[in-house]
Amino acid sequence: MANPVYIVKRLFNMNYKGFFGRIDSVSRKANKSKIGTFCDMVWCGIRYGAGYMDYDVIGFYKLSTEQRKTMLTRGLNNKFVKELNKKEYWHIFNNKNEFNETFAKFITRDWIYPISARKEETLSWIEKHPIFFAKPNDGQCGKGIEKIVTSEWKKDELYNHLVSSQLELLEEPIQQHEDMNRLNSSSVNTVRMVTVMNENSDVTILATFSRIGNGKVVDNFNSGGMTAKVNRDTGVIEEEAVNKLGEVFEKHPITGTTIKGFQIPCWEEARKLVVEAAKLSPNVRYVGWDVAMTVNGPTLVEGNHYPGHDIYQVAEKMDENSIGVLPEFEAAMNTKPVGAAYHAARKKKRRI
Repeated sequence: MANPVYIVKRLFNMNYKGFFGRIDSVSRKANKSKIGTFCDMVWCGIRYGAGYMDYDVIGFYKLSTEQRKTMLTRGLNNKFVKELNKKEYWHIFNNKNEFNETFAKFITRDWIYPISARKEETLSWIEKHPIFFAKPNDGQCGKGIEKIVTSEWKKDELYNHLVSSQLELLEEPIQQHEDMNRLNSSSVNTVRMVTVMNENSDVTILATFSRIGNGKVVDNFNSGGMTAKVNRDTGVIEEEAVNKLGEVFEKHPITGTTIKGFQIPCWEEARKLVVEAAKLSPNVRYVGWDVAMTVNGPTLVEGNHYPGHDIYQVAEKMDENSIGVLPEFEAAMNTKPVGAAYHAARKKKRRI
């Protein structure tokens, strides 16, 4: 049962326009009455900590009670973040400059933080890089990132633009592995690798998902990109890609590359990288790492102290046999043993 305090906060901060909009769209999609959808949506919020976006995106409207108990919801994800990630250390992940300094061992590209550098140093850095990316220091979901072609600017005008636009981190482009370019070349296609460290400092890779760009310079799921589950052991994409609108793609719409069965390169090296990186973060133990596969191996792009939970369980991939990721998360985090709901769901799956 969700925490009553959490429920009250959600009620006061809820986007009611979005809430009732989801009721309309889900009732049409599920062929259920609006009143029935409303009641079930509220119940799922109380019982499972599922927000109205969870109800739609994860597909609670078509899941059994046993299946619902195995889903990682917004409320439960918030609980894990609160328990495992000390708030006073979030700034390391929120501040891109601090992140690059902390995890410099795993960042192979050249970068500069103009705020702490002299103007002459920044201009000298810019002259070395005909193309670079400029990022806001606390930006999220790929928003605010600009691709800069140095030759298109006068030096002082470019510097003034960076300052006035608060683009505080400059990074040279990542030279993406040729296999990843074959998947999509409009952006660097990262892999989200979620780790958790338990109290014994054991690191588990909980989930791995490919993030695939679709015409934009970023691959973020919330900015038009697609996602597909990757086998944690082999690095092979296990399913078709899906975007946040629920559209499913067997092949990339631009490159035509088949997505399911695609082998992510440098996989074992990437697994080792995130485990090592996680051990440098003992106070933020639940992290979503974005890793790029380059011509020289994997490199860390960024880390997220609040890993999104929506890409793990997408409604379009849910059927009567589906089981959520919550039991695996609980087991790795040592919060409690894998519950009876999980075993019941597994037993049901075996019977089908």
